[in-house]
Amino acid sequence: MVARMNAAVGAAMLLVGGFASGAELENFSASTNLDYGYGFDAGESMQGQLEFVPALEMSLANRVSLRLSGRLRLDYKDNLEPGEAPLENYTGASEPLTLGSAGSAELRDAYMELRHSSGQSRFGKQQIVWGRMDGIKVLDVLNPQDFREFIIDDFEDSRISLWSGYFDYTLGDWRAEVAIIPDSSGHTIPRPGAWFELTAPRFRFGSTDPGVALPTRTDQPGFSIEETGVGLRLSRFINLLNFSLVAYSGMDPEPLARVINASGSQPLLEQYYERRDTLGFSLDYGFGRAVFRAEYAYQPDRFFNTRWRSNLDAETLDQHRFAIGFDIEGPLALFANLQFLVDHVMEAPAALVRPAQDRLATFFLRRTFLYETLTFEARHYQSFTDDDQLSSLHIDYSLTEDLTLTFAAQLFNGTQTGLFGQFSEQDRLTLGLQHNF
Repeated sequence: MVARMNAAVGAAMLLVGGFASGAELENFSASTNLDYGYGFDAGESMQGQLEFVPALEMSLANRVSLRLSGRLRLDYKDNLEPGEAPLENYTGASEPLTLGSAGSAELRDAYMELRHSSGQSRFGKQQIVWGRMDGIKVLDVLNPQDFREFIIDDFEDSRISLWSGYFDYTLGDWRAEVAIIPDSSGHTIPRPGAWFELTAPRFRFGSTDPGVALPTRTDQPGFSIEETGVGLRLSRFINLLNFSLVAYSGMDPEPLARVINASGSQPLLEQYYERRDTLGFSLDYGFGRAVFRAEYAYQPDRFFNTRWRSNLDAETLDQHRFAIGFDIEGPLALFANLQFLVDHVMEAPAALVRPAQDRLATFFLRRTFLYETLTFEARHYQSFTDDDQLSSLHIDYSLTEDLTLTFAAQLFNGTQTGLFGQFSEQDRLTLGLQHNF
């Protein structure tokens, strides 16, 4: 709590200092979102959310600027995320401020940017995105994810910002990016009873009975040399080909678990985090009205949970993730995106709590109408591992320049043990109103 307050006070002092030194406000923006969610199978409303997102950018000096942004969430229904939001995955300096069951307040961005002749540097709370795929993750491994709405939120909104340093330099024909991340916060996993509670065995450390669970505690991440992440990305253009190499070593945001049997007390499930190394590459190649994308990540000796009957253990195994995709600008302003992902754990034992191989295809379609005042977007995810699906529809209609009406629906299909089928009773319809000013 003290660390979180110190981080907020530090950002406020930086802002005040900027004004005192003659800083110039370059841009201020804010949006207010009202969302009403209805669960088809539950037959009742499950979300009544107000979200307020302010952001400002200031020029502090020549080639020096500051960005601050926050997010306030209030939900009067409290069925999406019952009770207090889970915070055990955050380091103290990154924790949102909980408002009890009413919602939370969060500092999203708080960084200073320095521009120079060879590139730029950023210091503070930020997102560092090196992945190139849309809606799936291969090399987008530097920031953890908030899964309160599973994978339905845009990654920009659900990605968790971390306190970090980022350096971007041009070295001849190459672009070099360096990331140093002492903030080891992990994924936000919905608690039991949440609308998108992860109930498939792969997310419950192999347990097949979601109704039976041990008391759980989390070994909270922190700031230390041992937990600091360090990454390097080298990229360059070769004619129409954009090619990059990535190396990153940092804390794995996905928790592991072990059972602690204390003498004379009930067994306890402890969640903890281990380090993960990633090596990979990405490429984009444009031709005509299409772009071909590919990403590959190799994660050697990554820790995975195994479960032999009631015994929960962890083993180090090599993991390969590879994805290809096509972006196509079709006729009549129609945009289509197709992707295919293969995620393979080498020499996986039978007791591995997740599948040894995941195969996932995605199809996205977007079209604008009425002079871009109406936007239609359809998304479909197909898991060939579990033979289940997620279909999503999103429609935006601009009532005025600053006011947008939104409609969204998600339909899940499959068995309760599948990636998407675990939410087969969580189909949802959402109506929203967004005001920008």
